[in-house]
Amino acid sequence: MANGIIGYFDHSFIIVLTVIFMAIGVLYQIIIGVFYQRMIHATDTLSGVENKLLGQCKERFVNCYKLNGGVPNISVFVDKFINRIRFMGMGISFMKHLSGQLMLAGVFVAGFGVCKGIIEGRSFVDLLPFYIISLFGIYLYLSVVSIVDMPARRQMLKTNLTDYLENTVAQRLEHGIMEKEKLLWELAQEKGAKAEEKETEAAAAKEEKTGFSQEDAAELEALLRSFIGNKA
Repeated sequence: MANGIIGYFDHSFIIVLTVIFMAIGVLYQIIIGVFYQRMIHATDTLSGVENKLLGQCKERFVNCYKLNGGVPNISVFVDKFINRIRFMGMGISFMKHLSGQLMLAGVFVAGFGVCKGIIEGRSFVDLLPFYIISLFGIYLYLSVVSIVDMPARRQMLKTNLTDYLENTVAQRLEHGIMEKEKLLWELAQEKGAKAEEKETEAAAAKEEKTGFSQEDAAELEALLRSFIGNKA
C-alpha cells in the first residue's frame, strides 16, 4: 500500500511541487520587504496621507488625541498599529512564519522525492535535481531574509512613525487646541463687553426716560431719607 501511495506521485510532479512551495516562501519574504520599504519611505518623506495604511494610522491617532486630550504613550500606539497591519487578510508576522513553513514544506517534498527515487532504484543523476533545487531554494530564501531584515525594518518604521506622530501631528493638534482656546476666550471677552455695553445702554435709556441720572436719583433718595429722619 505504501508503494502504491508513493507511486501515485510522479517524479516531475514532486519537483514542480517543491519549486512552488519554495517560490511562494521566497515571494512572501519579498512582499514583506517591499511592504515595509514603502511605508518607511512614506514616513521619511512625511507623505503618510498618500499611504492608505499610514493615513488610517494618522486618523486613529487624531481621533484618540481629541477624545482623550492627548496620547500618553505614542510608542505603544504605534506598536499596536503595526501589529494590526494586514496584507491580503494576513498579518505581517503570520506571513513571515508561513514563509518559513512553506520553505520547510518544499524541503520535505524534495526529501520525499529522493526517498521515492531510492525505492524505485533511480540513479544519482535522477535524484540530483532535488538536491539542486533544495540547496538553491534554501540559499535564495536565506539571502532574501537577510536583505529584508524584517526586525530592523520594523524598528525603522516604528521610529519614523513615532517621530512623525509625536513631532508633527501631535504638535499641530496641540497648536490647534491652543488656538481654539484662545478663540473661545476672545469670544467670551467680546460677549462680556457686549453685555456690559447693553447694560450701559439700558441704564442710559432709563435715565433719559425718567429725566434723572443715577447720581441725581441717589442724591434725591438721600434728601428724602434725611427729610423723613428730621421729621421723625
